[in-house]
Amino acid sequence: MNQAIQVLDGCTYIGSKNALKVDIMASGQMLVCYIGGSDKESLIKLYNTKQFEIEEIIEKNLKQDKFNSDGELWLTAAAVYAY
Repeated sequence: MNQAIQVLDGCTYIGSKNALKVDIMASGQMLVCYIGGSDKESLIKLYNTKQFEIEEIIEKNLKQDKFNSDGELWLTAAAVYAY
C-alpha cells in the first residue's frame, strides 16, 4: 500500500446518497469515496468481503485523479465485483 494513501477501516451507509462512505487519508488530506449501485445490506456485505479489493480500486482511482466535481470518488458495486 502506498504510504501516502491510507484507506481508513470501516464504512458508513449514507441514506441520502444511497451509498457506503469510505474515508481516505491521502497526503494528509481527508477524502471520501462512495460505493453505490446496490441496497444497504448488499453494500455492507460487499465491503466486508471485498475490503482489500476496494482499497486497491480506490488507490488506482486516486492516482488517476478520478474525482467528481464535489471532490469525491465514486465506485459502483458492479465495478468492485468485477475487479
